[in-house]
Amino acid sequence: MWFAYFTTMVALATVASGFRHGAPESACKHMTPGHGVPPQSTIPPYVITPSTKTVKAGTPMEVTISGKSSKDTIRGIMLQVRGSDDKIVGTFKVDPQDSISQPMKCDAQGDTVTHKLHDEKDDKQTVYYTWTPPAGYNDIVKFRATIVKTGEVFWVGLESAPVKVTL
Repeated sequence: MWFAYFTTMVALATVASGFRHGAPESACKHMTPGHGVPPQSTIPPYVITPSTKTVKAGTPMEVTISGKSSKDTIRGIMLQVRGSDDKIVGTFKVDPQDSISQPMKCDAQGDTVTHKLHDEKDDKQTVYYTWTPPAGYNDIVKFRATIVKTGEVFWVGLESAPVKVTL
């Protein structure tokens, strides 16, 4: 009896705390975290800003994600770039000194950025990443993100303005 109670409590604590070490691979397609609560339906207080509207295939570009006010910090993130066919494309470079972000593999290593374990005091208002479209790629893409403010407060499916990738 005691073991069953203990096991149940550990399982509930895991769900309540979310995925502190980053998004699980099971979230790659739908980008919805398993936090046990639905995403917010309000307008997100975050903006995804690509550094350019056009980029050549194989050429790195920057993207910035920012809270609209100093209270809009980022505790967790899942960021991808999707082509017009909704497939994940390109690779991200994450600074090894970044205190809250790490690359992950959904379809290919580094095609997604997620959060890593960090103290709440390390939450950021703005994060920066470098993304490189694949060589020979030609399409319109959008950066797409899930942003977690707290374990219970998060937005799914935020998108940037379109970026044209040319040959």
